Amino acid sequence: MRRIPGPATRRVLPLLLILCVAPLAHPCPAPAQVEPAGPEDQELGDLIRLFLDCQGRGCHDMDYFRREIQFVNWVRDQRDAHVHLLITSQSTGAGGSYFDLAFLGRGEYEEESDTLHYVSAYDATSDEIREGLAGIIKIGLMRYVGLTPVAQDIRIDLREPESQEAGVQETRPAGATVDPEDDPWNFWVFNASVSGGFGGESSQSSNRFSGSFSANRTTEEWKASLRVSSRYNENSFDYEEYTSTSVRRDHTFSGSLVKSLGPQWSAGLRGSLTHSTFYNYDLSASAAPVLEYNVFPYSESSRRSLTIQYAVEAGYSDYRTRTIYLEDEETLLSQSLTVGLNLRQPWGSAHTSLDAAHYFHDLDLHHVTLFGLIDIRLARGLSLNVMGSGGRVKDRISVGYQDATTEELLLRRRLLETDYEYSMSIGFRYRFGSVFNNIVNPRLGGGMGGPVFFGF
Repeated sequence: MRRIPGPATRRVLPLLLILCVAPLAHPCPAPAQVEPAGPEDQELGDLIRLFLDCQGRGCHDMDYFRREIQFVNWVRDQRDAHVHLLITSQSTGAGGSYFDLAFLGRGEYEEESDTLHYVSAYDATSDEIREGLAGIIKIGLMRYVGLTPVAQDIRIDLREPESQEAGVQETRPAGATVDPEDDPWNFWVFNASVSGGFGGESSQSSNRFSGSFSANRTTEEWKASLRVSSRYNENSFDYEEYTSTSVRRDHTFSGSLVKSLGPQWSAGLRGSLTHSTFYNYDLSASAAPVLEYNVFPYSESSRRSLTIQYAVEAGYSDYRTRTIYLEDEETLLSQSLTVGLNLRQPWGSAHTSLDAAHYFHDLDLHHVTLFGLIDIRLARGLSLNVMGSGGRVKDRISVGYQDATTEELLLRRRLLETDYEYSMSIGFRYRFGSVFNNIVNPRLGGGMGGPVFFGF
């Protein structure tokens, strides 16, 4: 007896027919094979394969760079690349960013490596930064593209300079010397910020406010910085018969003056004034001369640095409440040694620091803290990232004598005594599939409010 399809089956059959026939009408293209560049190759083989390794500010918008630079094949793994582009950055004295763009040739282009630089203005938007970087990337790639058949299709043009009368500032090459008379601000850069907010529900509410002002001046020989900041946090609870209000106030003024003593040495003076309910300070004042040595020249600091810093600090503290050491106020001397390593290389990046300090009057009042952060490419598409810190903490001399209240414990409103502290995280990331990374398709990329389901 022949079986007659039911209503649900009749609705599904047309869909199954469409799914079966569609691949025949529009077959999926076979994966492209990556071959060495050469005149006998097809278009994909003619293009330089580029891997972008962004370890700096402003170069993470891959969609933008793939749209703007279409004369290369973007790949997901450095092992598939002809050129490994490593971008690192550091802040300039004016508040902008100084970018190092290292073009590292691989394979047949191993002897073709170069480094270019780009400096963004202090008020540059993210769009202006990525536009400037894209221009420098194009220039750096020309030495590689010129070795391929695609070179005959590249057109190089010179943009006419805009008139100074139109209000366009003259730009200088990275690292060029600027005379003080060229700058009406005499290299000083100022930043001001203020923010606030509130929120709540039927049983609790919170208010917060913060503000800061800073002034910085940076030249080849001197670096000066001043900063004042203030923060206020208030939390209130009203649940059944329980009512409580907790407040945290922090006000700080700090400054430093640093003198360059050569390619690898620097010396300076730092100081601060602090009022903090969290740290139990009515007033804390400190000043410290500092000496620093960098194993590598400071000119290489965007890619690598190994610094050793030593300081002797004099500090005065007037406490809000008597401390666990039964002190209302005191003046103490301490010394500290900090060793820090920073690396940004094609294999990944790493940062680690070891900080140790103690008070002269009592060596038992000390701390030793180790921090590490590393991101390593282990194999094709596989990377490992590990972050951890830990140390012995025996110098929290400002902890209040009175026990912390429940609110202070839960809301972290008071510094607490401890013998140690630690944290650790580890993660792996693995990508696999097509080596090409050229296509940009932002459709349904966000803002849809959640997944979309289809049914029958």
